[in-house]
Amino acid sequence: MPSLHGVSHIALTVRDMDASAEWYQRVLGLQELRRYGSDEAGTPRILLLDPASFFVVGLCQPDDGSSAAFDHRRTGLDHFAFKVTDDAELDRWIAHLDELGVAHSPVRVLDLGRFVSFEDPDGIQFEFWL
Repeated sequence: MPSLHGVSHIALTVRDMDASAEWYQRVLGLQELRRYGSDEAGTPRILLLDPASFFVVGLCQPDDGSSAAFDHRRTGLDHFAFKVTDDAELDRWIAHLDELGVAHSPVRVLDLGRFVSFEDPDGIQFEFWL
């Protein structure tokens, strides 16, 4: 069987691409890499890059004006987890979220690891996972 070698990117459909891009830059430290128009990519999109890992978050905004909020209970993405290396790094992310006023869960402990969860402006859930 072929191997997976990590995650290259994730593409998210959002209601307001510019507001979401600002949030991802402020909260996750991503940098804008490129913007595409409808004629280039099918739907307008913004690509944001984490320069340390080269992980890319693509933001897509539907042209049809749909504005339904994200719902993790529907078929599709439930959440996306970013790996952190140790307790100190998890604590730094929690402090960073607190400084920015980003609501998050308390640290949750499972038999597979520890994590904190938070949501973007569209209600898409993310985790920092240890």
